[in-house]
Amino acid sequence: MIMILSEKNIRNIAKQQGLDIPAAELFSLPEKVLQFGTGVLLRGLPDYFIDKANKQGIFNGRVVIVKSTSQGGTDAFGEAL
Repeated sequence: MIMILSEKNIRNIAKQQGLDIPAAELFSLPEKVLQFGTGVLLRGLPDYFIDKANKQGIFNGRVVIVKSTSQGGTDAFGEAL
């Protein structure tokens, strides 16, 4: 079963061993970063450090992602809303 991580679904995801579920309050943080691209490198590095800073109360902001290429569809973006 696949579950899309979104504000709507965050309450439905059960905590499992080793699974780090973001707090619902993170969805109310202001949008502070505009990220062009959705690649693994971007999600794995800057987004990871922003998440880590948010958990420490240092940054307190969210990332807005802009799809920057014509490759691939936008279905995944629509499903996450």
